[in-house]
Amino acid sequence: MVPKLDVPSLLGHLNLFAQLDEKSLARLAERSQQVRVPRHAFVFHRGDPASGLYVVAVGRVKLSIPAANGQEKVIEFFGSGQAFGEAMMFIEQPYMVQAQALEDCLLLWVSKQDVLAVIDRQPAFARSLLTGMAARLHTLMQDIEMVSLHSASQRLIHYLLNLPCESGLLTLPVNKNVVASKLGLTPETLSRLLHQFSDAGIITVRGRKVTLHSRDALQAREASPMTH
Repeated sequence: MVPKLDVPSLLGHLNLFAQLDEKSLARLAERSQQVRVPRHAFVFHRGDPASGLYVVAVGRVKLSIPAANGQEKVIEFFGSGQAFGEAMMFIEQPYMVQAQALEDCLLLWVSKQDVLAVIDRQPAFARSLLTGMAARLHTLMQDIEMVSLHSASQRLIHYLLNLPCESGLLTLPVNKNVVASKLGLTPETLSRLLHQFSDAGIITVRGRKVTLHSRDALQAREASPMTH
C-alpha cells in the first residue's frame, strides 16, 4: 500500500516552491490533484493543451519528441521531487513533447490558474519559476552542443562521468535504449561503445549497473582526438 502523501511537505522541499509561505503552500497543496500513471502510460501527448505543471511524487517520467516512424528523441527524465511542464502553460501553446511514465508514477498536477494566483501574491515565486526554466534551457543548449559538436564516444563518456558515483559504481537512471535516445545514439552504437570500454578494462557493465575502474582512462578517451 502506498503511504499517504504529505503534499505540503513534498512541495515545500522543491526549489520551485521554496519561497512560498506556509499559507500559500497549504492552499496550493489543497488545490493540487494527485494523478496515478501506470508504467508506459502517457501523462500527456504532443499537441495536448498545456494547462498546468506536474510534480513527480513517486516514479520517473520521460519527455520525448515522437517521430512519424514510431521512434522518438528523448529530451529529459524527471524523478521524485522534480517538476515539469511549466514552460508551455505560460505561452498558451500545446505541448511540443510527450510525457510517458517509465515506471508506476504518482504525480501532482497544479493548474495554471493556481500557479498564476501564487505569482500575483508572491512575486518571489515568479523568480523561482524563471530560474528553473533558465536552468532547463541551459541544459538543453548543452545537449545540443554535445550532439552537434562531439562524437558518439565523447557523448557517452561525458554522460557517464556526470552520473552520481559511489565507490566507483554508477547506475543508469533508465534503460539503455532510453539513454541512447537521450544521447542521440542508436542502441547498437551505445552497446558497441560500452563493449569497447569494457574490453579496455575501463568499466564493467551489468544491466544498468556500471562499475568504473578508471575515471582517468575514461577522461583521457574523452579528450583524445581519436574519439572525434
